[in-house]
Amino acid sequence: MSDYTIVGKGLPRVDGVEKATGAARYGADVHLPGMLWGRFLRSPHPHARIKRIDTRKAEKIPGVRAILTHKSLSADQALSSEDTVHAMKSKQGLFASDKVRYQGEKIAVVAATDPDIADDAVEAIQVEYEVLPGVNDVLEAIKEGAPRIFEEKAPATTPDGKTLYNICNESHNAFGDVDQAFREADIIIEDTYSIPRVHQTYMEPHAVVANVDAHGNVTVWTSTQGIFAIRSGVASSLGIPISRVNVIGMTIGGGFGAKFGMLIHPYAVLLSQKTRRPVKIVMDRHEEFVDGRPAPGCWIWLKTGAKKDGTLLARQAVAYWNTGTTSGASLGQTSRIRGVYKVPNIKYDAYGVYTNEPGPAAYRAPGAPQVTFASEAQLDRLAEAIGMDPVDLRLKNMAEDGDAVAGGRPLSHVAFKETLTAVADKVGWKDRKKGKNRGWGVAVGEWTNGAGPAGAYVSLHEDGSAKVFSGLMDITGTDTAMAQIAAEVLGLPYDKVSVIRGDTNSAPYTTGSGGSVVTFSVGNAVKRAAEDARNRVLELAAKQLEARVEDLVLADGKVSVRGGGKDALTLAEVAQASLSTTGGPIVGKGSFAREPSHTVISAQIAEVEVDPGTGAVKLLRLAGALDCGTAINPVQVAGQMEGGAVQGASWGLMEQTKYSPQRGNLNPHLLDYQIPTALDVPTLESVLVEKPSAHGPFGVKGVGEPPITPTLAAIANAVYDAVGVRINDMPLTPERLLLALKAKRNGGNGKNGK
Repeated sequence: MSDYTIVGKGLPRVDGVEKATGAARYGADVHLPGMLWGRFLRSPHPHARIKRIDTRKAEKIPGVRAILTHKSLSADQALSSEDTVHAMKSKQGLFASDKVRYQGEKIAVVAATDPDIADDAVEAIQVEYEVLPGVNDVLEAIKEGAPRIFEEKAPATTPDGKTLYNICNESHNAFGDVDQAFREADIIIEDTYSIPRVHQTYMEPHAVVANVDAHGNVTVWTSTQGIFAIRSGVASSLGIPISRVNVIGMTIGGGFGAKFGMLIHPYAVLLSQKTRRPVKIVMDRHEEFVDGRPAPGCWIWLKTGAKKDGTLLARQAVAYWNTGTTSGASLGQTSRIRGVYKVPNIKYDAYGVYTNEPGPAAYRAPGAPQVTFASEAQLDRLAEAIGMDPVDLRLKNMAEDGDAVAGGRPLSHVAFKETLTAVADKVGWKDRKKGKNRGWGVAVGEWTNGAGPAGAYVSLHEDGSAKVFSGLMDITGTDTAMAQIAAEVLGLPYDKVSVIRGDTNSAPYTTGSGGSVVTFSVGNAVKRAAEDARNRVLELAAKQLEARVEDLVLADGKVSVRGGGKDALTLAEVAQASLSTTGGPIVGKGSFAREPSHTVISAQIAEVEVDPGTGAVKLLRLAGALDCGTAINPVQVAGQMEGGAVQGASWGLMEQTKYSPQRGNLNPHLLDYQIPTALDVPTLESVLVEKPSAHGPFGVKGVGEPPITPTLAAIANAVYDAVGVRINDMPLTPERLLLALKAKRNGGNGKNGK
């Protein structure tokens, strides 16, 4: 679509060779002289009082250098870990003190000269527990007789006067008059939906190395989505001035929102403070599952009112989010019941519910897949009830530029209808054929990327190459996008631009990599820095060429006068000349903080085949369209679309963390935690719709989050189309489908096996 030279091209990743050859260094690859190994003692129980902790036997093991528990921390040391992720603050005790509230909660940490010695020391620590009843189901946790996760927490009262227990936080919002709208509705659909917790299942576990020098300066090497978030978290949690904390970001092997917080960082720092030696902690896969920070589960009651012609009038929801033992659930995302539709009347009440599970964190489009599933599944029920095509129903109600969704500002630069139409055309929706036990489903999800502060430098060197310098953590190929942006502005070949990541001591502040903010925010900073450098190039070249700046053309690594007639200068010559000027080397600076973006829609259509004998669902086709604004690198945008769709399909068909109130996590290994392989996923089809944004660099919009949001509903709707049973409880396992099919044969409605 673009007329740019570098932007809009599917160029190879700048880090491709390093990753393919194994040269990239990850957190676990850091080894320092004299380094110790850290290991945790974790609770085996989901809920229990701690009656006694005895570390004396472990302390006598040769090679053990330190053991920390809640009691061993002095009064001037931190007792809690504080995180801020996507503007949500979460605080949790570093160690369990009076009782444990989930299986895997940290009770002690050991530092030893060898990882095996550290493991032996953990086993030697004696803990006496009084096991307590636990609770995992949010609908059980809110009842009066449920075990109290935090006894001091007072009950909550709902707007209609009911008393709820184990409530962490709550949110209540209303726009318009839903009661009146429901009275005016020709048809009302209401139902309940449940979506389980899922783990982000990144390939690389959490890893950190910390070293505290003789002056108290802290250096942290880690895999993280935001080095400045780790710096501020370590400083605030441990009471250390920010100026004394330096965080070095290593190559990250996946995060998807889970690697913003300080899951293990403060412990490595505390152990290094105590031993005066560097300390490494690397979590294993079991630890990731029992003490990771998964996406929160959610139970939603949803009600929709509409006219006979399909016009949406009102939506109302009550949502209970499983927040585990912290306050990290996505209550605000309950607002997504409005979707991208013109629904004038909206009301929702959302509650974070404490359970005996670890606290959640962000996972790609935090909270959006859960609410979108309920919203889009119910829209299909509505379409069937009024005899309207599901695509037509959505197109009829979709907002356009100038429309104001309930509780939001007027929309601009959106392409809702164009995107849904694009994927419908891709699969031939109007002419689709439906075979036996085969069905089609459509769903729409949305996300508006945020914005965060970022600074960047772009420098031009004597050989005509350029370097982009910032504190950006690359998790999705964003370094490649930064190189393309800088190359486009400077008129340089792509291979003449390199991207350098600094640490928190050297790089300007850069927002964390998440929420689809990176290319929008850091890209703006890089573009401004490149423009600053470009302006200096043109000023110097104008003097050398004896021409006006406005008459110069910068392209292909050269500066020439428009229309010809004079010799051109290479950027190498300009950079060399700058070294002899009063202004010195060419270094451009760019900063960005916050400008509004635009809602991005992801529309997907799935075709499935259901085996009525086993309940197995085979995903035959999955096509998606996405409004990406301007695709800096179309290959990478398509990769984001495919990755999000696969994660959504996994959540919809197989993926879930299973918990028992007595035993804790029941599937804490990849052997038991089911995720798809290449055999489970068909060839994915992606359609890029480009309606540029007003404020993104070259018209960029955020693309990382939206593709996961509609997939659960698209597949569930396709399953209903195939065999006539609606499953409102994710995932769509063979067991659930078999029960539903059996119930349907026995005269039930087939919904959730009834």
